[in-house]
Amino acid sequence: MKNFSEATVIKPTLKLDISVLLVGIGDCDCTLTVNGKILCEGQLNGSVEFKTQVGLIDPINITIAIHNRQHPQAVMISGIYIDNKEIMPLYLNHSTPPTNYLDFTGVWALTIPNFYPWYHAITGQGWVV
Repeated sequence: MKNFSEATVIKPTLKLDISVLLVGIGDCDCTLTVNGKILCEGQLNGSVEFKTQVGLIDPINITIAIHNRQHPQAVMISGIYIDNKEIMPLYLNHSTPPTNYLDFTGVWALTIPNFYPWYHAITGQGWVV
């Protein structure tokens, strides 16, 4: 008998492309991590795109930590794309805090347990089991 991955032709080695577009306002000191992998650490100034990959069935945890912010420094999340699907700013309500303009000292987070079941549920396409 085949297991679930073999029966549905799911290849667990497939990867999801993740693209995070950040805009630094002033010289904002921040750290961007995706599943514990640091993509950016230090001063962010201007518009920058960061790319990485995660496993198809892995949970996705994106965090942006803002350090020692001084007025008017901030970080704006102009877009997060997972597998070429726009996630931010469309689904801000799924992040903590629910905003794409980070003008505070602290941590912003987006946690997705399994991308495609989550995406199908929030877009009203039904459940993927």
